[in-house]
This record gives sequence, C-alpha cells and structure tokens, in this order.
Amino acid sequence: MKLMLQMLLHALCAFAGIWLASENTFEPSEKTVAGTQQAESISSIEVRAYQPPPQAASEAGLALLTCENWAEAIHPISQMSLEELPARLRGLLRNPFPEVRRRLLRCLFERWAALDLNGALIALRGLSSPQLKERALWAVLDLWTKSDTEAAWKWVNALEDDSVLQETGIEHLLSLSANKDPLASAAWADQIEDVFLREKALIQIAHSWMIKDANGALAALTNVEPKRLRDYLLSRVCHRDGIDHASGLEIVSQLPTHAERSRLSEEWLSAYVNDHPQDAFQWLLGHSDRPDLQKSANEVGGYLGATMKSFAELCAMAHQLPAGPLRDAFAARAAGQWAYTDHSITEAQDLLSLCGPCIERDQAQSTIDSKRPPK
Repeated sequence: MKLMLQMLLHALCAFAGIWLASENTFEPSEKTVAGTQQAESISSIEVRAYQPPPQAASEAGLALLTCENWAEAIHPISQMSLEELPARLRGLLRNPFPEVRRRLLRCLFERWAALDLNGALIALRGLSSPQLKERALWAVLDLWTKSDTEAAWKWVNALEDDSVLQETGIEHLLSLSANKDPLASAAWADQIEDVFLREKALIQIAHSWMIKDANGALAALTNVEPKRLRDYLLSRVCHRDGIDHASGLEIVSQLPTHAERSRLSEEWLSAYVNDHPQDAFQWLLGHSDRPDLQKSANEVGGYLGATMKSFAELCAMAHQLPAGPLRDAFAARAAGQWAYTDHSITEAQDLLSLCGPCIERDQAQSTIDSKRPPK
C-alpha cells in the first residue's frame, strides 16, 4: 500500500512538471512579446528603407519633389508620351510646394501642347487654381504663336465664359506680338467685344510700342488704326525721351478739330518746354498766329516764369509775341510763376501789365497779391 502511494505521488509530480513546461512554452512573458514586436518593427522599417524612391517624373515622384530637386523632372517630362501626361499632372498638383508646381506645370503643358494642342487647352481649363491656369495658358500660347498666331487670338477672344483667363491670355499674346508688329496686334485687339478689355489691350500695345521705338510710333501716327490707339499715342509719346517734338506738333496741327489741336498742342508744348525750353518758345513764336495755341502759350509761360533767372530775358520773350490771346496767356502765367517763386513782386507786376483783360490776368494778379508782404 505504501509502495502504491509513493508511485502515485511520483506520477503527480511528473504531470505537474510537464504542465508547467507547457505553460512557459505557449504563453511567453510580456518582455518577450515586446522584444519580438520590436524586432519585427525594426525589420519592417529596414525593408521600407531599402525600397528605391519613385522616379522623379513618375506620378508619385512629382508629388514628392522639392525646391531643391525639381529640375530633375524637366528632361523626363519633355520626353513623355501623351498617355502619361494626365497622371503626371495629377501627381504634380499634389505637390505641396507652389514654386515646384508653377515651374513644372509650364514644362508639362509645353509637352502637352506639342503632342495635342486641343487636349492641352481642355486640360488647362480644368485646373482649379487661377494662377496655375494662367501659367499653363502662357506655355501653350508661347508654342501656339510660333505656328498660328491668328488661331491663338481667335481662341482667346472666344473665352467669354472665363473673363479672367481671357484677359491674361490677351495680355500675354500682346506681350508676344506687340513689339514685332504693333499695327497687326492693334487690329486683333480692336476686334475684342468687351470695351474695357479692348481699351486695356490698345493701351498696352501703345505702351510697348513707345518703349521700343518712340519715334517710330510717332512716324506712324498719320495712318495708325484704330483711332483710339492713335489718340493714346498722341497724348503719351510726347513724354518719351529723345522724341522729335517739332514733328509731333506738326502732326497735331493737322488734326481735324480745334478742340483736338488745342488739347494735344498743350500736351506736346508742355513736354517740349520741359526738355528744350528755348526751342519750345521759338516753335510757339513761329506759330503764334494760331488761336488754338492759347493753352500751349500758358504752359510755356508758366514753365519759363518758374525756371528762368533773368527777368529781362523773360520780359523780352513776352514782347516778341504779338499782342493778343497768346501773349496774354504767356505773360500772365509767367508773371504769376515769377511771383510765386519769390522773385520781385514789382517785376511780376510789370510783366503782367503786358496783358489785356482776361481770366489768366485775374488769376496771376491773385497770385501776385498773395505774395505781397503784409502791411
């Protein structure tokens, strides 16, 4: 009996040992679990680290480019097929850097327009950002105008449902063509139905023309069309450096109405006397029989009265003009400016005495009186 009990006790101990060993095998400690998970995590990171980055010009690569490496995509984009471009555009639009998007969008749309012009136009109109849409349009127009400028103008003029894009398109087309052929550009601009946009376009043409060749613009004024372009040039080109004011004044003298001749002669004499005071006065003296030059005489007298040092010379100029409206305007304004610039009140009054009764005399007298010392 005792022997049987001892055997039973040994059996129970053996079973307990096996059970304990099984527990340790299938239920590892928290430390062991954490260590295993950490090892797996490190292994996963290492695998990802060894994966090659996406190509710069792939859809994923374009989304990841930075301001330091964006240029790596320029050449690959220039070699892309038409089928690749939509996906590359999606990738580029996901890029977080505005400068990268702006620069590469131009490259992408240059390639798109070269392969499929109509497709590029449709794609750019689908862009949500006005700035990127503008950038894409510039790229397309730069290429388009090399082969068919007239078609480009027609397409832009038809953008009635997007006035912002239409305006930037017209401005860019003008920047491309105005310097080469301003008159042809003006003809295109004159067809714009929107009166405000048409005006802006013509002004830009005139401005570009004057910057490049002011005297060339002046020489063309006798046959410039449309009339609005001619009028704007006439009122502005006189202020450009190196312009032939005498030739411009001759063109102005041929204008059909007294009002036009009076207004533009005043503008031209004002610019002329500012650059060449003596020449401007001699021109006025040589045309002193023209009543439409009264306001011009006022401008010349005002400039000379404010800038000349010799009263005797200024008074002699006034005496050279024939008695009448031109002398009145010249002498009155010169007298007022002579007093206003703190010269002798007596001299200013003597100069004013050359005037007959007129509005200009009354204005000059008011200026002279304001400069008299208080009693």
